Amino acid sequence: MLSRMLIVFAISGCTTVVNEAGPDPTTGLSETMFRCKVQPILIAQCSFNACHGNAQSALRVYSIGKLRATTPTDLTGATAALTEGEQHGNYTSAAGFAAFTDTPANNWLLRKPLPPNDGGYEHRGGAIYSGPADPQYATITQWLNGATSCN
Repeated sequence: MLSRMLIVFAISGCTTVVNEAGPDPTTGLSETMFRCKVQPILIAQCSFNACHGNAQSALRVYSIGKLRATTPTDLTGATAALTEGEQHGNYTSAAGFAAFTDTPANNWLLRKPLPPNDGGYEHRGGAIYSGPADPQYATITQWLNGATSCN
């Protein structure tokens, strides 16, 4: 009798779990502007092997001479221009940080590498931007706000 009660209890306690797709982080973000303005910043500042030039990093950045989508077999392969897939991978990796913030100012691409006195978070690489007036910070803010121009 007790085992029947436990089975009935277990069955009646089940709920349906629905996994709905989350928001597409690339909606409203220009891949063109990313490639010409934002990607060069991320490559210059973030693509070091011990940092975001690491395939296991939440923000993964492919770059020439460092992390590549396919491990190069020689120097020519390591120093070749980024492939379309690598560039798009950089875009989706960075855009992923745009999906779950209420405003661009709260985006980790902006907040984490700010100096602590400007609202930055603990960043193992230290402060990357000098503050919110830094041109790199401004460029990424413009991209997160939907700017599309490469001018």
